[in-house]
Amino acid sequence: MKAKRQAVVVGAGVAGLVTAAQLAHRGYGVTVLERQSSPGGRAAQATWDGYTFDLGPTLLFMLDVYRTAFATWGGDFDAEVPSVRLRPNYKLHYPDGGTLLVSSVLSETLASLERMSPGSSRGFLEYFAEAAEAYEISRREFVGERIRSFGDFLTPSKIKGLFETGAFKTLARRAQQAFKSPRIAGAFSFQSMYLGMSPFTSPLLYRLLLFTELGEGIHYPMGGIGALPRALDRAVRANGGAIHYDETVTSVEREGDRITAVRTADRRYEADLVVMNADLPYVYGTLLGEPNHRSLRMRHTPSALLIYAALDRRYDDLLHHEFLMPADLRATCNDIFDRGAIPDDPAIYLCAPSGTDPTIAPPGGESLYVLVPAPNLSGITDWATQTTELAERILGMIEARRLPGLRARIRFYKTRTPLDFHDELNLNIGAAFGLSHDVLQIGPMRPDNRHATIENCYFAGASTRPATGVPLVTMSAMQTVERICEEMPA
Repeated sequence: MKAKRQAVVVGAGVAGLVTAAQLAHRGYGVTVLERQSSPGGRAAQATWDGYTFDLGPTLLFMLDVYRTAFATWGGDFDAEVPSVRLRPNYKLHYPDGGTLLVSSVLSETLASLERMSPGSSRGFLEYFAEAAEAYEISRREFVGERIRSFGDFLTPSKIKGLFETGAFKTLARRAQQAFKSPRIAGAFSFQSMYLGMSPFTSPLLYRLLLFTELGEGIHYPMGGIGALPRALDRAVRANGGAIHYDETVTSVEREGDRITAVRTADRRYEADLVVMNADLPYVYGTLLGEPNHRSLRMRHTPSALLIYAALDRRYDDLLHHEFLMPADLRATCNDIFDRGAIPDDPAIYLCAPSGTDPTIAPPGGESLYVLVPAPNLSGITDWATQTTELAERILGMIEARRLPGLRARIRFYKTRTPLDFHDELNLNIGAAFGLSHDVLQIGPMRPDNRHATIENCYFAGASTRPATGVPLVTMSAMQTVERICEEMPA
């Protein structure tokens, strides 16, 4: 019998696991090596004293991407990762006490808009229609299929698409034109911060994020986002792949233009091909010994301060997702993106899942997730000494603005900082979202999903093509597998 091609996947993030499951289903011998003790990478989950927290992403949308991925190995995403569509999506709170409810039921959003700023509905409907068009064009032209070459990207339809989606215009400026209220303009442009970009410098292209939220809705997988990598772990094993957790890759062996083996502290894994799901700048700079690779010099996204707070009593009026908006979003973004400083008036995201899923915390309790956009390690914050002070300040702000008596309800809390992203997940300069998505770092200008000279070294994940975000790294995995099957068939 012909021996299977042996594929080693470095990293059990979502992209690594999708890659592994698809390769195993296609007949490759697959081994996944993961430094952490559980699946997920940035989308991992942890349970402490009965409280379960998603450690990274908490928003799930673009479910059709996961359905397509699971279907390639005969899986049923909806059965294996059952989810509910949240209604409303979230509520925004402003310093003066004003609120804006954002819902995928558009009549609810329109009613909330009219209460805040009478007459704003018309601007919203125009803006939302543009976001839907940008989404459709982007799926078709930019992220829905593999970019094979720079010339392949410069087709008339793709060039037209860049102009139609607003790749060369600014997101915040268009939002300000659509809405008289600066607060509403910020409410429908701050979504670019999900990709680590300021709405004041982000290409207008990324208004498509609004459509992913409102057109398709925000979903919650029962058990948390961690249910997705757990299902992918099962898929890898069901298709014959092996996964080794607590196994840190230390180096690779090369012969000429090929990698022949991957080494950990205790073992050597022979490989016909390797897929790197670890952070791409780290892979080039450390594992491949190329510290001058352009990915290490490219613009990186900022990061985040995360607080995981175990509450002994939940707040009945707290929605699954809420945001505490700053008084001046532009000043807040300038602090993060230009000064490299934690803002005095930060944007604060709250996720309280136990109202949707009571299993996530002990009876009556809450696993409160707090995210504050923050600069990466190139900024001026000393995370080794300032984290506790900053976390306490953020909790105090939440207590004063939204959750009275919060401190008395906290049994314990844990934090994750850019320093943790760097040390625990090997993210270069602690950039939580990887490489930025400036107009000069998208499409063919983003690092390729195969090494230029090592012919059996491939990449899948946030900092390669097409982009960051859980659905987009799932697409990255599928496109990388497509290329592997063309170039190195099983």
